[in-house]
Amino acid sequence: MQSTLLDILILGLLVLLFGSIYRTRRTLRLKFWIAGWLFILVHFALLLPNPASDFWSNLDGALCISALALGGVCFLLASSTTRMSRGPRTGMELLLAVPPVLFVFLIAFGVANSALLAAAFLLLQLALLFFVIHCWRSKRIVVFMSVLCAVLVMAWAGSGVLNHHAAAYGLNAVLAQIYFLNALIYWYGFRRWSIGVLTATVGLVAWASVFPVSTAIAALLPTAHVAGELWNLPKYFVEFGMILTLLEDEVIETARQREEYRVLFDGNPHPMWIFDQETLAFLKVNAAAIAHYGYTEEEFLSMSLREIRPAEDVPRLEHRLKDAGKGTMYSGPWTHIRKDGSQIQVEVASHGIAFEGRRARFSLVQDITERQQLYERLVYQAHHDILTGLPNRLLLKDRMEQMLAAAERLGQQAAVLCMDLDRFKQINDTYGHHVGDVCLQRVATALRDRLRMTDTMARSGGEEFIVLLGQLKSPADAAHVAQVLLDGFRQSLLIDGHTIHLSASMGIAMYPTDGTAAQVLWRLADSAMYRAKRAGGDRFLFAEQEYPSLGIREIEMQGLDEEMNEATRDGGRGNS
Repeated sequence: MQSTLLDILILGLLVLLFGSIYRTRRTLRLKFWIAGWLFILVHFALLLPNPASDFWSNLDGALCISALALGGVCFLLASSTTRMSRGPRTGMELLLAVPPVLFVFLIAFGVANSALLAAAFLLLQLALLFFVIHCWRSKRIVVFMSVLCAVLVMAWAGSGVLNHHAAAYGLNAVLAQIYFLNALIYWYGFRRWSIGVLTATVGLVAWASVFPVSTAIAALLPTAHVAGELWNLPKYFVEFGMILTLLEDEVIETARQREEYRVLFDGNPHPMWIFDQETLAFLKVNAAAIAHYGYTEEEFLSMSLREIRPAEDVPRLEHRLKDAGKGTMYSGPWTHIRKDGSQIQVEVASHGIAFEGRRARFSLVQDITERQQLYERLVYQAHHDILTGLPNRLLLKDRMEQMLAAAERLGQQAAVLCMDLDRFKQINDTYGHHVGDVCLQRVATALRDRLRMTDTMARSGGEEFIVLLGQLKSPADAAHVAQVLLDGFRQSLLIDGHTIHLSASMGIAMYPTDGTAAQVLWRLADSAMYRAKRAGGDRFLFAEQEYPSLGIREIEMQGLDEEMNEATRDGGRGNS
């Protein structure tokens, strides 16, 4: 009694250990193992009662042996979970569970019908062989050993020796067969020379051997007494072996993940590193980072993130990392400095990890320098004239709004100057469009050099240019700039052996004297420019000299909005 209670206590504690492992590692194999050991616990529990009547004694014995057989069945299923799909698994569970229970109950209740017993025994053998062939047909040695075991068991159970004990021999033969198959499948299921697998396999072989050994001792040495603890010892080997196997699986899985991580980290084409979140010191870098940044691994590990960033970026970086949690953080573009001093633009994805006992972050860096340069080039092309590099109409509109807003805020004057090259069509017709394009480029460069950094010069189309002048005190300031620009045309241009003489006509509209709206000022300056051209060119005129008797409101009503919208469409076309 005390020995049985101790077995229940020890096995119960080990089952609780299995349960705690299952909470963090929910595998089907572990689930079947737990079910199997629960059946073994039931087996020991049913050894405690001592029923008085034959019926209850037979029932208790039948349930006790059935629990032992079902425990073995669960272990068989646990070792074959990866070889069964979900659908057939339920049918296989019933196929393996029902025949042994039926056979045990027939034996326990003393059924004397030999044909019925033989049929139940044969059904059990067919079920076990079907299971082995279905799940392990690729392992011929397993199938062969299972068939050989079935033949030996049938010979043992059907032996004519001591016929009055033949039924008991049948039970022992079935239990020995189930646990021997467990040993065979457990070994070939894991197939590794580890302490856990060897302990469990040897324990299952010893467990299977208990039944024929006990039968032989009872037959040959009827007076011999073997302590019950000795027969139960293999169970503990099996259970401890299974626990060790689980721990070994964890170690193997951890090593596999570590190797995968190493391959992904070291062999990744993108720079990667791990850095201390407190000190920002590099803790580990991959080969791509070494190749991309030009530092050796030793140099990297003696540096921190601060040393590959411009000084002005460091406070922003520290602020971002201070607020970063353990989740993935995407940031950028950042500027990084390589060993040779060159700068690259990068985007960084990072997340918090624990590394060698430190609070660290793992970072993946993507160099977007070319992409950023392409983006900046596209933005530049969208806002600048391709031929001259000057702002186009789209950017001009924005600059004009900014200039007028600043003039209003500061109480200053501003000017819009429209300029058109005189008789430029003749240059195109005489010398060709190539010479005309070079002329436009030379003019743009020369005039831009005569303006302040705060002024804006744009090409509005063809040979027309717009100049925005801010921070003016009087119209005289605008007239001075216009005269400086006209003087720039006094020097002839030499292009492809041709001497080109140019002049220009200009019109000037003043803010706020001539108007406060960009559309009005542009239209007035354009009209003054055409009046200067009709007067012979090579001069500038103010808008107020053209409309002395008209107010701003009347000018606005002359279709100015419609023409301005057309003028502010995207420009940037070459000379045509």
